[in-house]
Amino acid sequence: MGEAPYGGRYDFSKHHILEAVDGILERLQVDYLDALLLHRPDALMDVDKVAAAFDELLASGKVRHFGVSNFNPGQVELLQSAVNQRLLVNQLQFGVMHTGPVDFGIHTNMTDEASVDHDGGVIEYSRLHRMTIQTWSPFQYGQIQGTFINNPAFPEVNRVLGIVAEKYGVSKNAIAAAWILRHPAHMQVIIGTMNPDHIRDSAAGADVSLTRQEWYDIYFAAGHDLP
Repeated sequence: MGEAPYGGRYDFSKHHILEAVDGILERLQVDYLDALLLHRPDALMDVDKVAAAFDELLASGKVRHFGVSNFNPGQVELLQSAVNQRLLVNQLQFGVMHTGPVDFGIHTNMTDEASVDHDGGVIEYSRLHRMTIQTWSPFQYGQIQGTFINNPAFPEVNRVLGIVAEKYGVSKNAIAAAWILRHPAHMQVIIGTMNPDHIRDSAAGADVSLTRQEWYDIYFAAGHDLP
């Protein structure tokens, strides 16, 4: 809310959650939300107040399911300890050029940079608790820098994506989506567009089952390694 550095904040107060949902329903002209996700942890989060908001939203029929975005396992556990509804979803950035959640596992028992767990084992936690990961910005590098697809700054990953895309008769975007979908966590890909052509183009990845070697080839081409 507001603009950083001095006017911005996250706000998980009961009042704001209820007010925000009413605003969403009005803007979308719908009667209820299939799912409400809390986006990024509010450092001042009072889980009992969040629980009260969730109970009221469920009872009123305004929200049917609940989840979070960019929460680590400890934060999920803290919130889940108070709310009566099971948290079903965690939205996380993950993709060919944003692989931290798997890098540290591959580099277990190493002392290199890739071995550092920045996310608390969030993929493993999600699998253990049957919590669906929705991957945002799947075609981006960094966070808001832009797409790596057909970006001349990333020639090797585009070369390999192109080879695999040609094999399966789809686009590089589709293969980048297929790379995420190949993970056994059964992730969902948030394509990040309202363009019907781009949606169809990227969604073709759902029909592609990459081999293990193809998955690792793309991982290597993106600049990652094995210990």
